[in-house]
Amino acid sequence: MDKTDMRGSRHGPIMADEVPSLAPSLEASELQVQEAKIEGETIENIEVDTTEIDQQLDEIRLRREGTKRPFFSGPEGKTLAVGLLTALLFGGVVLVSSTGAFMPDSISVDQSLSGTFLDPGEECVDRTGVAWLNIWEGEKHDLRIRLYNIDPSNIVIQARLVDPDVDVVPRDGSVIIDPLIVNGTLNQTEIALITDDVDSGVYTLQVKVFNTTDLPVTDTNQTALIGKKEMILEERQVEVLEIEKGGILSIVGLGEATTVKGIELLDDEIRSCWTVQSLGQWSLALMGAEWAGGRETAMLAGGSAGVPPWWMAFVSLFMSVVFLFIQYPLMYRFYHRDDEDDLSNEQTSRLIERTLEAACDELHIHYDRAGTVIEVKPLIISIDACYENTDRSFENRESVRAHLLKFLLSEFAVYGEMRSTELDVRTSHERRGVHQSIREGVDSMEGPVEDYTNFFTELNIYARIDDNVRSVVKHWFDQNPLHHIEDNVTSDDFAVYLRVQYKPANQVLSFLRNRLSYEDVQRELRKTIQLELKGMLGDRRVIVSAMSTVDTIADRVAAGRSEDLSVKEDGEIVATETFVAQQEGITGTLLQNQFVADILSSVEFIAHSNKQRIEGKAGFFGLIVFVWIPFMASGVLVGAMLGLVARMRFQRVLTACMIGGTAASITWAYTAQGIIEVMERYHAEALLPVIIVIVVLMAVKHVQNNKKHRQRELLKTRIASAQSAQKQMGMAKE
Repeated sequence: MDKTDMRGSRHGPIMADEVPSLAPSLEASELQVQEAKIEGETIENIEVDTTEIDQQLDEIRLRREGTKRPFFSGPEGKTLAVGLLTALLFGGVVLVSSTGAFMPDSISVDQSLSGTFLDPGEECVDRTGVAWLNIWEGEKHDLRIRLYNIDPSNIVIQARLVDPDVDVVPRDGSVIIDPLIVNGTLNQTEIALITDDVDSGVYTLQVKVFNTTDLPVTDTNQTALIGKKEMILEERQVEVLEIEKGGILSIVGLGEATTVKGIELLDDEIRSCWTVQSLGQWSLALMGAEWAGGRETAMLAGGSAGVPPWWMAFVSLFMSVVFLFIQYPLMYRFYHRDDEDDLSNEQTSRLIERTLEAACDELHIHYDRAGTVIEVKPLIISIDACYENTDRSFENRESVRAHLLKFLLSEFAVYGEMRSTELDVRTSHERRGVHQSIREGVDSMEGPVEDYTNFFTELNIYARIDDNVRSVVKHWFDQNPLHHIEDNVTSDDFAVYLRVQYKPANQVLSFLRNRLSYEDVQRELRKTIQLELKGMLGDRRVIVSAMSTVDTIADRVAAGRSEDLSVKEDGEIVATETFVAQQEGITGTLLQNQFVADILSSVEFIAHSNKQRIEGKAGFFGLIVFVWIPFMASGVLVGAMLGLVARMRFQRVLTACMIGGTAASITWAYTAQGIIEVMERYHAEALLPVIIVIVVLMAVKHVQNNKKHRQRELLKTRIASAQSAQKQMGMAKE
């Protein structure tokens, strides 16, 4: 079949560094499918008229290449604007408050909400600007006492345990010896009570603060405190008892319980109101913890520090708004296609086929339709392309692959196809191209000796052209910050073919010095050769193929992102590389960098895996429950992607995720508070950091497992495509 050039010309190839707009101008053709028997399935001889499909693809292209909407237009644009404004306002307030620049000592927020349904229990106490003692149980089952809001100069803290069953003034005149007396050192604002040598029982804790100004003092001498000015006196009821350390671990079989002497407060601890600055500082810590380890990690960390649950829920809700109102609109712009523009598998296959035909024409190779296998799956498009060299074939297999990929990704970007694409190419036979056949022309001569004067004259002309081209190429590289490695020059009556390999002259600074892409190198070399050898070339075209040893194939095909896939299958390592089309603008920039792309691909896989959970009439409520469930991989970001995969309307996804995210934030905030109380009851506070670390590690492991499962699913398609290609090749040989 005579192939028509995409620009209307059968002859005269477009240069390899030019990617034309692949607006379909191919004439309708009939696809002939060979009759074959594959694993019991018979593919019958059928004729498929592609005219209608091509027309549909043309209409979709026109719509998608039409007038672009403003960035903040549509529901997704307005949502993005709201999200950005919310992030700036809340983030700015939190940042300013954390630095103490705005009402640092104000407790109005905590004081107004304390004691309400959001913060049940005793109201917090305003201790702003007042000297007070904070008494709490330490991690080592001791009692910690700290003095606040007072200049520590010449201050001594004294703590003593008093036996309530002993008379204050003994009738027999004996001296009372208290079970335990601890005197802090001069200027010390925090002391600890260790009760290892104190008998078990209930005691009264008396804490006194003495001002020793202008009076001699000995740091640890009790008598030195007698007569000093007593500033503060506080009494609390405590109990010294045997505590089973690690009891909760022994219950779950993770360790053995041990008994230690400890002390506990019997009366309720009075909670001091949180200041605006303290809430701001913990907001930053909670946001960082949620970003790194998820909502669960943030809530446990905040709960252990006594952060009010309503504030933890509020911060988590803000994070949900950031994820949902910013990232979801960007994902929507990235993935969403209108129903009328959504390609069916049949349309996608046809788009791939005619794009490969056009790309092969550019390289002067024949596209082997019968030997090509195209697999269109929900997560990946796998293509095993087959082609046949011609007398004018110039590119090697790797260059052919890069060229076809570039054409495909360019078309996918136009049609909004953002699935991972894997392409492999192979030749249907060992036919050699022009760069080989010309060089071997003399060796191929057979038969009786004839007059080859004209042949050798032409060969001499070709050799002179080749030598001059090499000289021009060498001079060009000398004038540019590139190191010339090798080249291959071949010429005939039609064209001069140049393949050149190079690298940056200074690879360390190549990102600064070498601003030339391989396309720039091809274009500049072609212009230079045409200018310098204009008289010698005549009507010959100059076709250049340049490749940097530093660039990857992803660079050559201008992919939005690439991903290396490698898994062990049947004892062998199966590896391939997939590519995603580049999307223009800020959306493509934000969502196709390597870090975000890894997260996005994992989220996409989880969404596809859970798609059945929200299908049907109950999809809206199913999405709410999915986002609400307080487990990993069920947050608003995954929920939003799940809604995209299920083709739910933008507003319904936004509403469902917002409801589910709000419920999840509130649930986890108060659940964390309950977890902390249970751990305190079982004296397992020291276990909390371990739990947080475990949660973080589980989150990381979860992401890694999702990535592994996704890669395995992608490679299954690749393996199936390769097997189909092998079978077709076998049938063709038979």
